[in-house]
Amino acid sequence: MKTLILIAALIGVSFAASTAKPDVECMSDTDCADLECCYKKHEYLVVSRQTFEGYPLPHSQDLAHTKGVCQSYHNTGDSCTPYDQRNGYCSCNTKRGEYCMASMNGDVHSYQCQAGMLASRK
Repeated sequence: MKTLILIAALIGVSFAASTAKPDVECMSDTDCADLECCYKKHEYLVVSRQTFEGYPLPHSQDLAHTKGVCQSYHNTGDSCTPYDQRNGYCSCNTKRGEYCMASMNGDVHSYQCQAGMLASRK
């Protein structure tokens, strides 16, 4: 019985892998679906606010003629980092007014995609 379950599980996994959606190549966000952006791999990643002398800044790369792949935006409440967008990732969907904001979860400081604050009416 255990053998049959194992074989069925392996068949299910191989079927799921064979039907996975292939990466869609893009040159800009307009080549992707509404809830996706065009991710282009940066040569150097930003990991902090400080930069080291002698290393080029990631935004100095010319990515205008580089192909990328369509990637889904994070959903509201998903984990993010303030450096996602600077490194080319979709991160939070700014088209819907969501931003990567700091949040406190007990004593742990983390970042999550959250709706931005609305401008107050006068």
